[in-house]
Amino acid sequence: MSFFITSDNVNIYYEIKGEGFPIIFIHGFTDNHNCFRIQQRVLSKKYKVITYDLRGHGISEKVDYGLNLERFALDLRELIDYLELEGVMLVGWSMGVSIILEYINLFDLENISKICIIDKSPKIINDSNWKLGLYRGRYSMEDALKDLKLINNNWMDFAEKFIKIMVPYLNESQFKIAMDKMNTNSPNVMYSMWKSMIEKDYRDTLSKIKVPTLIIFGEKSTFYSIDTANYICSNICNSKLVVFENCTHLLVNENPIKFNNIIEEFIQHGIDKSYI
Repeated sequence: MSFFITSDNVNIYYEIKGEGFPIIFIHGFTDNHNCFRIQQRVLSKKYKVITYDLRGHGISEKVDYGLNLERFALDLRELIDYLELEGVMLVGWSMGVSIILEYINLFDLENISKICIIDKSPKIINDSNWKLGLYRGRYSMEDALKDLKLINNNWMDFAEKFIKIMVPYLNESQFKIAMDKMNTNSPNVMYSMWKSMIEKDYRDTLSKIKVPTLIIFGEKSTFYSIDTANYICSNICNSKLVVFENCTHLLVNENPIKFNNIIEEFIQHGIDKSYI
């Protein structure tokens, strides 16, 4: 098992498979590096695939400090430096996108050659002037504060609600597996990261992205609408949107063959519309 130690002394677990062009996959809220196991297995035949567990997640050290997007972005920067990577492609799924956008705010596009954004809004809180956030425009700051209280008081009650919204099609056994996975998370970490996400607005960050960017959204995502995807695409030059039909927020797992093919086409051809 491979770990590196951050500048604030946290052990971060990572895996490297394959050689060549480097790709770092960044998982989302409540998840871990295993959500990209199919991508790791397939894409590592041609590329250097790096997956890792965010601090407080998976096998990485469970700490009670540095639990915010700024520190998570710095962890990413330190991982890139530790592995001596250059010209990296970053693939962020859900909260992983927020980490990429925070990285850009802190470090611009240093060592980044390509970006892939998967099903995430630059601002999850909706208000009178913004309806492209979480739950397809129906998640307010009032809702977020109630959820923070719920996470703090009973994490698994929040987890149950969260799963039922994210993947409403799960049968009883699948739901139990999902809940068991949720139960491995630290409520303190989840509280801190939900709080960090609801405070962020990355709309102005999008225009800073000057590298080729692939945007992937699920047609049936209960989290974000295609209008959100179009907004992101229209605010990033040199970007391309791909919508996965009949897929939800979990599109990476629901159609891994299509996802892997599109990632490889993007690596080879950028946003050339004749390929993607």
